[in-house]
Amino acid sequence: MENSMSIILGGWLSAGLTIFLFSFLYKDNPLFKIAEHLYLGVGMGWWFIVLLYGTWIPKAYEPFMQGEYVLIIPVLLGLSLVTQFIPRISWISRYGFTFIMGYGAGLVLPLNLATDFMAQIAGTIKPFSQLASMSWGAIINSFLIAIGAVCVLAYFYFSVEHKGIVKKASNIGIYFLMIYFGASFGNTVMARFSLLYGRFDLLYDFSGASYAFATPIIIILTVGFFALKHFMDKKKNSGAAQP
Repeated sequence: MENSMSIILGGWLSAGLTIFLFSFLYKDNPLFKIAEHLYLGVGMGWWFIVLLYGTWIPKAYEPFMQGEYVLIIPVLLGLSLVTQFIPRISWISRYGFTFIMGYGAGLVLPLNLATDFMAQIAGTIKPFSQLASMSWGAIINSFLIAIGAVCVLAYFYFSVEHKGIVKKASNIGIYFLMIYFGASFGNTVMARFSLLYGRFDLLYDFSGASYAFATPIIIILTVGFFALKHFMDKKKNSGAAQP
């Protein structure tokens, strides 16, 4: 019995927060703010627990208690970031930010060169060493990829004036860029719609008797809340307008 009640309450909570967030499509309102604040608060609390038990305790506290005192250096650098909220000593946070930026740049640049830059060059050139064993479709695809890469690079190459063959190549590069941006945007929209469909599917599941008709009841209560608030605001404004 307790298990079924917890499932019903979970369904009501999930359906209510989802509908409250969707209510922003009507206008900004207190119900949306409640769901928004709960989402942000729970998210921050979850991240704090993850960082505490996944980073601080196993990688800082426990090794330090076992005698690895050298960890005091990264711990102090990390704690220095908190001084940003204290104006008098906020300058201390510069040391932590400087280390993060320098270390991050040194770590990311070689990684990006190896994964993005060199991998792109190798992936563009490699198919041309296997033309004899490739089908016509694969050959055309390889040439299109190579032409697109060269033309896009020409569009972003500003060391020479864009005229003649460089201008023609850069103009072709614009078409490849638009195709890429369009495909990326379409992929992003479809991914977001898949999340939306998932929420609609859950709302449909919560509308049944097994969840005590959570979805329709919450929708009716939400609409009633908006109607009552609109009536009260209208009455308040009309009262304030009278001399």
